Amino acid sequence: MDTILQVKDLTKVYRIRKGLFRREPFYALKGVTLSLRRGEVLGVVGESGSGKTTLGKVILRLERPTSGSVLFEGKDIFSLGKEYTREVSVVFQDPRNSLNPRMRVKEIVEEPLLVHGERDRSKKVREALERVALDPSLMERKPDDLSGGQRQRVAIARAIVLRPRIIVADEPTASLDVSVQHEVLKLFRSLKEEGIAFIFITHDIRVIDKIADRVVVIYGGRIMEVGEKDEILRKPLHPYTRFLLSNVPVRHPRERKPADFQEIEYEVPREGCPFAPRCPDYMEECSSEVRRAELDGRVVYCNLY
Repeated sequence: MDTILQVKDLTKVYRIRKGLFRREPFYALKGVTLSLRRGEVLGVVGESGSGKTTLGKVILRLERPTSGSVLFEGKDIFSLGKEYTREVSVVFQDPRNSLNPRMRVKEIVEEPLLVHGERDRSKKVREALERVALDPSLMERKPDDLSGGQRQRVAIARAIVLRPRIIVADEPTASLDVSVQHEVLKLFRSLKEEGIAFIFITHDIRVIDKIADRVVVIYGGRIMEVGEKDEILRKPLHPYTRFLLSNVPVRHPRERKPADFQEIEYEVPREGCPFAPRCPDYMEECSSEVRRAELDGRVVYCNLY
Protein backbone atom coordinates (compact mmCIF):
# COMPACT_ATOMS: atom_id res chain seq x y z
CA MET A 1 0.00 0.00 0.00
CA ASP A 2 1.31 3.46 -0.85
CA THR A 3 1.04 6.53 1.35
CA ILE A 4 -1.94 8.84 1.01
CA LEU A 5 -1.36 11.14 4.02
CA GLN A 6 1.88 12.24 5.70
CA VAL A 7 2.30 14.13 8.96
CA LYS A 8 5.77 15.67 9.20
CA ASP A 9 7.32 17.01 12.41
CA LEU A 10 3.96 18.42 13.52
CA THR A 11 3.89 20.74 16.53
CA LYS A 12 0.88 22.53 18.01
CA VAL A 13 1.41 25.01 20.84
CA TYR A 14 -1.29 26.76 22.84
CA ARG A 15 -0.72 29.70 25.16
CA ILE A 16 -2.34 28.96 28.52
CA ARG A 17 -2.90 31.43 31.33
CA LYS A 18 -0.59 31.14 34.35
CA GLY A 19 -1.54 33.85 36.77
CA LEU A 20 -3.09 37.21 36.00
CA PHE A 21 -0.67 38.51 33.37
CA ARG A 22 1.43 35.52 32.38
CA ARG A 23 0.87 32.94 29.68
CA GLU A 24 2.99 29.86 29.10
CA PRO A 25 3.29 27.57 26.07
CA PHE A 26 1.53 24.21 26.22
CA TYR A 27 2.64 21.64 23.66
CA ALA A 28 -0.43 19.67 22.61
CA LEU A 29 1.71 18.05 19.88
CA LYS A 30 5.49 18.07 19.55
CA GLY A 31 7.41 16.74 16.57
CA VAL A 32 4.77 14.20 15.49
CA THR A 33 5.64 12.29 12.31
CA LEU A 34 3.51 9.50 10.86
CA SER A 35 1.97 8.25 7.62
CA LEU A 36 -1.33 6.75 6.52
CA ARG A 37 -1.42 4.16 3.75
CA ARG A 38 -4.28 3.79 1.30
CA GLY A 39 -7.03 1.55 2.63
CA GLU A 40 -5.52 0.93 6.07
CA VAL A 41 -6.77 1.57 9.59
CA LEU A 42 -4.16 3.48 11.57
CA GLY A 43 -5.01 3.32 15.26
CA VAL A 44 -3.94 6.28 17.40
CA VAL A 45 -4.05 5.31 21.06
CA GLY A 46 -3.23 7.08 24.31
CA GLU A 47 -4.73 8.41 27.51
CA SER A 48 -7.08 11.40 27.63
CA GLY A 49 -5.09 14.57 27.07
CA SER A 50 -2.34 12.82 25.13
CA GLY A 51 -2.85 14.89 21.97
CA LYS A 52 -4.91 12.41 19.93
CA THR A 53 -7.85 14.73 19.27
CA THR A 54 -5.59 17.70 18.50
CA LEU A 55 -3.85 15.56 15.88
CA GLY A 56 -7.24 14.74 14.36
CA LYS A 57 -8.27 18.40 14.36
CA VAL A 58 -5.13 19.45 12.49
CA ILE A 59 -5.64 16.72 9.89
CA LEU A 60 -9.23 17.93 9.49
CA ARG A 61 -8.00 21.55 9.21
CA LEU A 62 -10.00 22.54 12.29
CA GLU A 63 -6.70 23.71 13.81
CA ARG A 64 -3.57 25.09 12.20
CA PRO A 65 -0.22 23.67 13.29
CA THR A 66 2.37 25.88 14.95
CA SER A 67 5.00 24.18 12.81
CA GLY A 68 5.37 21.11 10.63
CA SER A 69 3.05 20.01 7.85
CA VAL A 70 0.35 17.57 6.77
CA LEU A 71 0.50 16.37 3.17
CA PHE A 72 -2.36 14.78 1.24
CA GLU A 73 -0.97 12.98 -1.81
CA GLY A 74 2.14 15.14 -1.49
CA LYS A 75 0.32 18.50 -1.22
CA ASP A 76 0.05 20.63 1.90
CA ILE A 77 -3.55 20.35 3.09
CA PHE A 78 -3.74 24.05 3.92
CA SER A 79 -2.98 24.89 0.28
CA LEU A 80 -5.95 22.86 -0.92
CA GLY A 81 -9.49 24.14 -1.30
CA LYS A 82 -12.89 22.60 -0.71
CA GLU A 83 -11.82 19.49 -2.58
CA TYR A 84 -9.95 18.36 0.53
CA THR A 85 -13.19 18.09 2.54
CA ARG A 86 -14.55 15.81 -0.16
CA GLU A 87 -11.62 13.42 0.31
CA VAL A 88 -11.28 13.59 4.11
CA SER A 89 -14.27 13.22 6.42
CA VAL A 90 -14.90 12.72 10.13
CA VAL A 91 -16.95 10.71 12.62
CA PHE A 92 -17.08 12.27 16.08
CA GLN A 93 -17.35 10.59 19.47
CA ASP A 94 -20.91 11.34 20.51
CA PRO A 95 -23.60 11.56 17.83
CA ARG A 96 -25.88 13.35 20.31
CA ASN A 97 -23.54 16.33 20.03
CA SER A 98 -22.48 16.00 16.39
CA LEU A 99 -25.96 15.60 14.87
CA ASN A 100 -28.32 18.57 14.71
CA PRO A 101 -31.38 17.50 16.76
CA ARG A 102 -33.67 19.73 14.68
CA MET A 103 -32.77 18.12 11.37
CA ARG A 104 -34.18 14.92 9.92
CA VAL A 105 -31.88 12.04 9.05
CA LYS A 106 -32.27 12.78 5.35
CA GLU A 107 -31.21 16.40 5.87
CA ILE A 108 -28.22 15.43 8.03
CA VAL A 109 -26.81 12.99 5.48
CA GLU A 110 -27.62 15.33 2.58
CA GLU A 111 -25.78 18.33 4.04
CA PRO A 112 -22.29 17.51 2.61
CA LEU A 113 -23.89 16.99 -0.81
CA LEU A 114 -25.42 20.47 -0.66
CA VAL A 115 -22.09 22.03 0.36
CA HIS A 116 -20.38 20.47 -2.66
CA GLY A 117 -23.24 21.12 -5.10
CA GLU A 118 -23.90 17.44 -5.82
CA ARG A 119 -26.80 16.27 -7.97
CA ASP A 120 -29.05 13.24 -7.43
CA ARG A 121 -28.91 13.91 -3.71
CA SER A 122 -31.89 11.76 -2.71
CA LYS A 123 -30.37 8.76 -4.46
CA LYS A 124 -26.98 9.30 -2.83
CA VAL A 125 -28.53 9.71 0.63
CA ARG A 126 -30.42 6.46 0.20
CA GLU A 127 -27.26 4.69 -0.96
CA ALA A 128 -25.27 5.99 2.03
CA LEU A 129 -27.95 4.79 4.45
CA GLU A 130 -27.97 1.37 2.80
CA ARG A 131 -24.16 1.14 3.09
CA VAL A 132 -24.42 1.61 6.88
CA ALA A 133 -27.37 -0.81 7.13
CA LEU A 134 -30.01 1.75 8.06
CA ASP A 135 -33.55 1.34 6.79
CA PRO A 136 -34.54 4.21 4.45
CA SER A 137 -37.78 4.49 6.44
CA LEU A 138 -35.72 6.31 9.11
CA MET A 139 -35.00 9.24 6.78
CA GLU A 140 -37.84 11.35 8.14
CA ARG A 141 -36.90 10.81 11.80
CA LYS A 142 -34.82 13.10 13.98
CA PRO A 143 -31.78 11.99 16.04
CA ASP A 144 -33.71 11.91 19.32
CA ASP A 145 -36.04 9.30 17.82
CA LEU A 146 -33.14 6.90 17.19
CA SER A 147 -31.07 4.56 19.35
CA GLY A 148 -27.41 5.32 20.08
CA GLY A 149 -26.23 2.82 17.49
CA GLN A 150 -28.60 4.21 14.86
CA ARG A 151 -27.42 7.76 15.55
CA GLN A 152 -23.79 6.75 15.06
CA ARG A 153 -24.70 4.99 11.81
CA VAL A 154 -26.31 8.23 10.64
CA ALA A 155 -23.07 10.05 11.50
CA ILE A 156 -21.10 7.47 9.52
CA ALA A 157 -23.53 7.75 6.58
CA ARG A 158 -22.95 11.51 6.56
CA ALA A 159 -19.19 10.90 6.61
CA ILE A 160 -19.23 8.54 3.62
CA VAL A 161 -21.91 10.14 1.44
CA LEU A 162 -19.25 11.95 -0.65
CA ARG A 163 -17.24 8.72 -0.88
CA PRO A 164 -14.08 10.09 0.81
CA ARG A 165 -10.76 8.30 0.81
CA ILE A 166 -9.94 9.07 4.46
CA ILE A 167 -12.11 9.14 7.57
CA VAL A 168 -10.87 10.51 10.89
CA ALA A 169 -12.82 8.60 13.55
CA ASP A 170 -12.40 10.28 16.95
CA GLU A 171 -13.48 7.88 19.72
CA PRO A 172 -16.46 6.74 17.58
CA THR A 173 -17.42 3.86 19.91
CA ALA A 174 -16.75 5.49 23.29
CA SER A 175 -20.38 6.46 23.92
CA LEU A 176 -21.86 3.12 22.79
CA ASP A 177 -22.78 -0.04 24.64
CA VAL A 178 -20.49 -3.03 24.10
CA SER A 179 -22.92 -4.86 21.82
CA VAL A 180 -23.45 -1.74 19.72
CA GLN A 181 -19.68 -1.14 19.61
CA HIS A 182 -19.27 -4.56 18.01
CA GLU A 183 -21.73 -3.72 15.24
CA VAL A 184 -20.18 -0.31 14.57
CA LEU A 185 -16.66 -1.78 14.40
CA LYS A 186 -17.98 -4.40 11.99
CA LEU A 187 -19.32 -1.56 9.85
CA PHE A 188 -15.96 0.21 9.88
CA ARG A 189 -14.25 -3.01 8.77
CA SER A 190 -16.67 -3.33 5.84
CA LEU A 191 -15.95 0.27 4.80
CA LYS A 192 -12.22 -0.48 4.96
CA GLU A 193 -12.82 -3.30 2.48
CA GLU A 194 -14.22 -0.65 0.12
CA GLY A 195 -10.83 1.08 0.19
CA ILE A 196 -11.43 3.84 2.75
CA ALA A 197 -8.45 4.59 5.00
CA PHE A 198 -9.09 5.42 8.66
CA ILE A 199 -7.28 7.33 11.36
CA PHE A 200 -8.97 5.65 14.30
CA ILE A 201 -8.47 7.63 17.53
CA THR A 202 -9.22 5.94 20.85
CA HIS A 203 -8.08 5.60 24.45
CA ASP A 204 -9.20 1.95 24.49
CA ILE A 205 -6.47 -0.40 23.33
CA ARG A 206 -9.03 -3.23 23.16
CA VAL A 207 -10.76 -1.40 20.31
CA ILE A 208 -7.42 -1.01 18.55
CA ASP A 209 -6.99 -4.79 18.72
CA LYS A 210 -10.28 -5.27 16.87
CA ILE A 211 -9.90 -2.70 14.12
CA ALA A 212 -6.36 -1.43 13.44
CA ASP A 213 -3.68 -2.53 10.98
CA ARG A 214 -0.95 -0.35 12.45
CA VAL A 215 -0.76 1.50 15.76
CA VAL A 216 0.61 4.88 16.85
CA VAL A 217 1.03 5.18 20.63
CA ILE A 218 1.02 8.81 21.77
CA TYR A 219 1.53 10.45 25.15
CA GLY A 220 2.11 14.04 26.19
CA GLY A 221 1.75 15.18 22.58
CA ARG A 222 4.63 12.98 21.42
CA ILE A 223 4.81 9.60 19.72
CA MET A 224 6.10 6.75 21.87
CA GLU A 225 6.14 4.01 19.25
CA VAL A 226 4.69 3.03 15.87
CA GLY A 227 4.31 -0.44 14.41
CA GLU A 228 2.09 -3.20 13.15
CA LYS A 229 -0.79 -3.90 15.53
CA ASP A 230 0.11 -7.50 16.35
CA GLU A 231 3.72 -6.55 17.11
CA ILE A 232 2.73 -3.62 19.32
CA LEU A 233 0.21 -5.65 21.32
CA ARG A 234 2.28 -8.83 21.58
CA LYS A 235 5.67 -7.29 22.27
CA PRO A 236 5.43 -3.60 23.27
CA LEU A 237 8.78 -1.83 23.28
CA HIS A 238 8.03 1.46 25.03
CA PRO A 239 7.33 1.42 28.81
CA TYR A 240 4.26 3.59 28.18
CA THR A 241 2.79 1.02 25.78
CA ARG A 242 3.36 -1.66 28.42
CA PHE A 243 1.59 0.63 30.90
CA LEU A 244 -1.46 0.90 28.62
CA LEU A 245 -1.59 -2.86 28.14
CA SER A 246 -1.21 -3.50 31.87
CA ASN A 247 -4.31 -1.40 32.50
CA VAL A 248 -6.62 -3.26 30.12
CA PRO A 249 -9.51 -4.57 32.26
CA VAL A 250 -9.27 -8.30 33.01
CA ARG A 251 -12.12 -10.80 33.03
CA HIS A 252 -11.53 -11.83 36.64
CA PRO A 253 -9.81 -10.09 39.61
CA ARG A 254 -7.35 -12.98 40.02
CA GLU A 255 -5.93 -12.17 36.56
CA ARG A 256 -4.76 -8.76 37.76
CA LYS A 257 -1.02 -8.19 37.82
CA PRO A 258 0.89 -5.96 40.22
CA ALA A 259 1.44 -2.51 38.78
CA ASP A 260 5.04 -1.58 37.97
CA PHE A 261 4.09 1.99 37.24
CA GLN A 262 3.40 4.91 39.52
CA GLU A 263 -0.20 6.08 39.25
CA ILE A 264 0.48 9.59 40.61
CA GLU A 265 -0.34 12.28 38.07
CA TYR A 266 2.58 14.41 36.94
CA GLU A 267 2.86 17.51 34.82
CA VAL A 268 4.28 16.45 31.46
CA PRO A 269 7.86 17.78 31.18
CA ARG A 270 8.65 20.10 28.28
CA GLU A 271 11.94 18.39 27.48
CA GLY A 272 12.92 14.77 27.13
CA CYS A 273 10.45 11.92 27.38
CA PRO A 274 6.97 12.95 28.56
CA PHE A 275 6.57 9.61 30.33
CA ALA A 276 9.85 9.97 32.27
CA PRO A 277 8.32 10.96 35.66
CA ARG A 278 6.18 7.79 35.66
CA CYS A 279 8.58 5.39 34.01
CA PRO A 280 10.08 2.43 35.95
CA ASP A 281 13.02 2.39 33.50
CA TYR A 282 13.86 6.08 33.96
CA MET A 283 17.41 7.19 33.24
CA GLU A 284 18.85 10.65 33.83
CA GLU A 285 19.15 11.34 30.11
CA CYS A 286 15.37 10.82 29.72
CA SER A 287 14.84 14.27 31.29
CA SER A 288 16.66 16.02 28.47
CA GLU A 289 16.55 13.92 25.31
CA VAL A 290 14.89 10.95 23.62
CA ARG A 291 16.47 8.71 21.01
CA ARG A 292 14.59 7.49 17.95
CA ALA A 293 15.24 3.83 17.13
CA GLU A 294 14.06 1.54 14.32
CA LEU A 295 13.75 -2.13 15.24
CA ASP A 296 12.38 -4.72 12.78
CA GLY A 297 10.22 -2.20 10.97
CA ARG A 298 9.00 -0.50 14.15
CA VAL A 299 9.85 2.99 15.36
CA VAL A 300 10.26 3.66 19.06
CA TYR A 301 11.21 6.89 20.83
CA CYS A 302 12.96 5.63 23.95
CA ASN A 303 16.47 5.73 25.43
CA LEU A 304 16.32 2.03 26.21
CA TYR A 305 17.07 1.29 22.55
